[in-house]
Amino acid sequence: MESMTGYAFIEASTDQFSYSVEIKSLNSKYLEVYVNLPKILRNYENEYITILKKNFNRGKIELNIDIFDWSNVKPVALNKELITKYYNELKDLHKKLKIQDPLRFESILSLEGITQRERSNLSVKSSKDILKNIGVVIKKTGDMRKKEGAVTKKDILQSLEQITKDTSVIKSLSGNIIKDKKDSLKKKLLTITDGAIDNTRIYSEIAILADKLDINEELVRLGDHLKKFKSTMNEKDQMGRKLDFISQELFREINTIASKSNSSEISHLVVNVKNHIDRVREQCRNIV
Repeated sequence: MESMTGYAFIEASTDQFSYSVEIKSLNSKYLEVYVNLPKILRNYENEYITILKKNFNRGKIELNIDIFDWSNVKPVALNKELITKYYNELKDLHKKLKIQDPLRFESILSLEGITQRERSNLSVKSSKDILKNIGVVIKKTGDMRKKEGAVTKKDILQSLEQITKDTSVIKSLSGNIIKDKKDSLKKKLLTITDGAIDNTRIYSEIAILADKLDINEELVRLGDHLKKFKSTMNEKDQMGRKLDFISQELFREINTIASKSNSSEISHLVVNVKNHIDRVREQCRNIV
């Protein structure tokens, strides 16, 4: 069992720069992959997305890479032709406006397009190093998802054990309740008719009542669903959606039991079972 929640972060350095790789994993109905990259890595976006899709099969996966502390500073070139044009234009403007202050050359250097820095190129070594650490972060994220999945599985099994115990008590109580209701109905019918009712009528009314109160079929189906749930938890493939569906079936059966029950004891147990099923359903939504 694997959770969809995970996180990993790493910082490393190449001979060109320092960088960080981060992966966040959240729950989602399907697999959603997002990458946030600096401009120099944009050409690798599709490659990184493909790698993430190979390693994760469900959840919202977000990869963030940040580059900082460049070690090789690129030389700056001056656009001499543009500087000359700016200078002549400003000189004419100074003269036309009769500005007394001298034209300061440093003010020209701050204008757009004067300085040009060579673009940085990603080396093959840096590219391989980033790719290697993406793999490291993917593994760390996967390990965290598995660790959280193991904790979730343990918690779910505890809930299932309690559900099994409560339904066992409900089953034992339901038999006594039907018997008590039969005896009560028989007494009422005999009282109303002063004992002048035939046995056929009594048995007919008792059969109708017993059918209304009988929850044996629901308890059997609920038990089957619990077995299916446990077996599904041991599957290797995706199981989150399957478990969510089975938990819905559990909830449907316990609701039917609640509607048929005419006992405060069973009603209290049903509430407890519903709480545990709700908890299981919530946890299933974060399972791969």
